[in-house]
Amino acid sequence: EYQLLATDMDGTLLNEKKKISAENQEAVNRALDMGKDVIFSTGRSLSETEPYFAAFPKMRYLLCESGALLYDIRQQKILDRQMIQPSVAEEILTYTTGRDVLLQIMMKGKSMFEDGMLERLQDYQNDHLRELFRDTGTFCPNVIAYCREHGWQAEKICIYHSSPEEREITLQHLQHLPVTMAFSEKTSLEITPAGIDKGTALKKLCDLLDMDIQQVIAVGDAPNDHAILETAGLAVAMGNAIDSVRQLCQTVVADN
Repeated sequence: EYQLLATDMDGTLLNEKKKISAENQEAVNRALDMGKDVIFSTGRSLSETEPYFAAFPKMRYLLCESGALLYDIRQQKILDRQMIQPSVAEEILTYTTGRDVLLQIMMKGKSMFEDGMLERLQDYQNDHLRELFRDTGTFCPNVIAYCREHGWQAEKICIYHSSPEEREITLQHLQHLPVTMAFSEKTSLEITPAGIDKGTALKKLCDLLDMDIQQVIAVGDAPNDHAILETAGLAVAMGNAIDSVRQLCQTVVADN
């Protein structure tokens, strides 16, 4: 008997307008009312996810930042936080200096950006994220300097590129580092601590809840969902999922 549903957000629970349909909201709340756990399993930071909490009053747990942060919504408490090694974060951010990229650094659940980056989003094929970043981001004059001042502490680093080809160059340059990397959006490279992904975070949450991993359903659509789909008892692909996600799943549902 399934006890927990872990759903990705972008491309999955959220439609193309970044909204949750009334039908899906009702279905999630019906499951919560039955005593089941439903969690967001997302690459977003805590601050980027918080606007959706009000729609689900009984939702208790959050798996965010691609597994680097587990959060108790009811108690407003971080349950688990995994950080990139400070020296590794410094090397990554130093490499990006002078390159044609945009940075998003997730620190203690916040999304840190540099002043003026919203005006440049369209150059990196991510203009659809403008409203999200504007409403949930924390801005500073120099995001690398901010990270340096805070001891290079980062749970996750996203590097947005002008093209997929430029992203591939970054991947090749950084692949020797002890980190986990995954593609998201059209040009983003997501970087989390070594060995940390949505799958490892799901295992930690199940341990905390004393729940068998086979009692979990995971739903996703993108490369950063691979690990959790391989981990859960039942893997479900969205109709808009990429082929590699479909191949991992036992069933495919409608698109988002």
